[in-house]
Amino acid sequence: MAGVMIGTIMCILGLYSLIKGKLPFIKKYDGVKKINLHSRIEGTAVLLVGTMVVFQHIIPIKTVILMISILLICILTLILEIVLKAI
Repeated sequence: MAGVMIGTIMCILGLYSLIKGKLPFIKKYDGVKKINLHSRIEGTAVLLVGTMVVFQHIIPIKTVILMISILLICILTLILEIVLKAI
């Protein structure tokens, strides 16, 4: 039950980042060149991870597969930010 709530909160925060173009709870962006692009990339990653956490309770996914997929999303996000020069 707690996983569904945490996943839902992550999805809401990810959607907020995608729509507004800024990260919640962050006041200053030090070293970020394109704040909107950076926020949207990070928001998409949070939205994907939140969706996976929610679906873990609906469709049984092993914990190892969930952790590996979360790590792959993080690596993909980092590569996208470097390639698109968002940081």
